[in-house]
Amino acid sequence: MKIKIILLLLLSYSFALDQNFEDFEQEYKSYQINDPLASYNKAMTHFNVALYTYGFRPILKGYNEITPQFLRTGVRNFFDNLFSPLRFVGNVLQLKFKNAGEEFKRFTTNTIMGFGGLMDPASQMGLKKHPADLGTILGHWGVGGGFHLVLPVLGPSNLRDTLTLPAIWYADPISYINPQWESIAISAYDFSNELSFKLDEIDEIYYNSPNLYPFLRDAYEQRRQELSK
Repeated sequence: MKIKIILLLLLSYSFALDQNFEDFEQEYKSYQINDPLASYNKAMTHFNVALYTYGFRPILKGYNEITPQFLRTGVRNFFDNLFSPLRFVGNVLQLKFKNAGEEFKRFTTNTIMGFGGLMDPASQMGLKKHPADLGTILGHWGVGGGFHLVLPVLGPSNLRDTLTLPAIWYADPISYINPQWESIAISAYDFSNELSFKLDEIDEIYYNSPNLYPFLRDAYEQRRQELSK
């Protein structure tokens, strides 16, 4: 059971990373957020920042130094392509057929022309990625996010998105790899590799935001609302 919980956290973090940190500053506004757990959420935000500062950041700085850029990019492209069918289904279930069609084109293009997804010719052709998951599907059909909730490691979330984590786990093809420790290792590497591309963005947000917690909270909730429209 503990192994499954760890895997759920890693898998769902890949969806969190799918929502580009650059969008936070571009889309930040003041929102009325249901936040009855503000004290806990602030404490967990401080914990996550400390974990990043003293754990993930130095390890990934070293990883970036010893791992060639093309290799990290290839891994990133492969996992992004692997999750493309899930984004396709997510957009279909929101009746966003244009977005779903573009995801389908991305997947077929990158799979065939990109050597199984290791390269990303679809982006060079102007085919955009359209993030979608169970949380945004429910939001699109009127299910509210509920109260805001900061998760360990994952960071900002809400009640609705947190409750979708088991479904995300069952939908992810990586979760079916046996033995289970290999599934966790692959998900952990995917998470770490993706995070390695965003260190500068995270540094800017974590260390230069005067009111970090409300900024992350409001930006997350707004981003989720935008994806659910």
